[in-house]
Amino acid sequence: MILTGGLEDPPSIAEALEQTGAQAVMLARGALGNPWLFSQLLGREAGEPTPEQVRRELDWTIDRAVEHLGEGRATRYLRKFYPWYVPRLGLVPAEAKRLQEALQTAETLDRARALLGLGEPALAASR
Repeated sequence: MILTGGLEDPPSIAEALEQTGAQAVMLARGALGNPWLFSQLLGREAGEPTPEQVRRELDWTIDRAVEHLGEGRATRYLRKFYPWYVPRLGLVPAEAKRLQEALQTAETLDRARALLGLGEPALAASR
């Protein structure tokens, strides 16, 4: 039996495996914006990623989107990715909300990168 659905963190995955007796787990939406989940489950990483790790991963994701979609399409496409990453930045809720709103309306990826602190001081442009 393979277990899937609503699995987002190592403790809940371990509990679900124990309760169901499943032999495997399939991760889908639980891994969106959280590629660290796989390393955590394999015991290679213990804690949550740092905000800097999240920013680097998101920067890498932006680069890959541009490679595949071009700048214009990637700018719009990435708007669905930001809600997966912003909560992992460790911001207070009001700051996270402001950042999320600014990212959703950013007209260029240069602007989104500036808002994320990729090349410019983090969040300075969103206030």
